[in-house]
Amino acid sequence: MAQIQKLEVVHEAKCCPDKLYRMLTRDASQLSKYIPNLVESVEITATREGEVCLGTGFVWKFMPVGGPTMMTKEKITAVDNKNRSITCTVMEGDFMGDFNSFNFNLDITPKSGTTDGTSLVKWSVEYEKSNEDVADPVGILKSIELMTTEMNLHLLKQA
Repeated sequence: MAQIQKLEVVHEAKCCPDKLYRMLTRDASQLSKYIPNLVESVEITATREGEVCLGTGFVWKFMPVGGPTMMTKEKITAVDNKNRSITCTVMEGDFMGDFNSFNFNLDITPKSGTTDGTSLVKWSVEYEKSNEDVADPVGILKSIELMTTEMNLHLLKQA
């Protein structure tokens, strides 16, 4: 029987944690303007007064590192906007033939002991492979890390 596996990456961001969280959640539809090399488009459905909430849906078209454009349809299954934390479950998408389940988790936490607004951005993916021959989704995680790096740089330029 397959088991749930987890990969994670922690990235240090110098931009405002609230701005980064907003850009990666409620303003995600704008990402293709700023990082068109990674994100082709993002559609957002079912927000509450402009904020993402339980049940909010995302349709992502993105370019993973070393691969062709892919699509995922995701739904928020856990969210804490105040603490900048979100979990999305992939409902369908191009890579779901390889996985029985797939979740993205994002947590943005101000780094303790600093006064410059530095935060730690932790992305994790939890997944169950459809069989043991399926490779770990390292390319997807690398793409997420690159997206975070580029958005951090973009937001720093705006400051």
